[in-house]
Amino acid sequence: MSDKISAKSNPDVELQAIALRGSDRDYQALAINLTLPEICPKAMCELEIPAELDWQQGVILYGQAPIWLYSYLVERYQDALWVGCYDIREKAVVVVKSSVPEWQPGDTIPIIPNNVPGAAILVGGPPESGKSVLSNALRVGVLGKRADVQVYLHRANWDGEGNHTYETLDSELVARLRKENNVKLHHHPNANELIGRYFGYHAKATENIRKVMDLALFDVGGVPDPVKTPVVEQCSHYIVISRYPDKVQEWHDLCGEKLKPLAVIHSVQEERLEVLQTEPFLEIVAGPWKRESPRSVPDVLLQAVLKLLP
Repeated sequence: MSDKISAKSNPDVELQAIALRGSDRDYQALAINLTLPEICPKAMCELEIPAELDWQQGVILYGQAPIWLYSYLVERYQDALWVGCYDIREKAVVVVKSSVPEWQPGDTIPIIPNNVPGAAILVGGPPESGKSVLSNALRVGVLGKRADVQVYLHRANWDGEGNHTYETLDSELVARLRKENNVKLHHHPNANELIGRYFGYHAKATENIRKVMDLALFDVGGVPDPVKTPVVEQCSHYIVISRYPDKVQEWHDLCGEKLKPLAVIHSVQEERLEVLQTEPFLEIVAGPWKRESPRSVPDVLLQAVLKLLP
């Protein structure tokens, strides 16, 4: 995807000057790599500007980072001719600030990926089993072991959850954001049409994400509906987490012919870890998976995921 030029680092964030390949030429970019799964705002004060950045060009901000860090970097790099942010879902750069007529805010620049698609794990299972908690724990766990890789968690469901759900101590704010962003497409008069378009969009986003990430995790909600097949077809592996043993087969039916099973987790409310089998896929009993006190990923599961990384 990119050609590494050099690196500057501090304990929380590593910035790299890289080149992203466009349809007409290479573009200067700044890759944002978090060396910790979670960073605090003081990281803004510790960042160093890579010396080789050319201020007579535009600068693309590339990587997964908090909105406040992106806002800070847009302001800090205002001396560049223009500043854009890479949208992984659209596989394009969106210009957000410019002092030249060539590019205006809102313009997009297609980026051509050139790496082999990364592994993509679909996480499925019935409601209240711990899908979202597990997905975030996997993201944190993988980054804790391999800070050198790019990991992306994409939520292809409309329940209003996001990484912010697990990265703030303000439970009231979390509840408000979930409520405000839960769009409930299935309650809409033309639900079938909207849901079909919704998963069609996320299938394309999944394809684009895999082209630039080493590992992508996809939370597709709690119903094994065939309408989600376009997203399923863009993944490579799947994990089922279920508190109901009789619901596991439904997810095998949805994913099994298209993807490789990585793990089945029988979710329980008590503190427990029991390995039932390791072949042909990992099967464990594990818990609890609670949003208010998320647990770390069992090492046997984390190791299975790490084997998918380059």
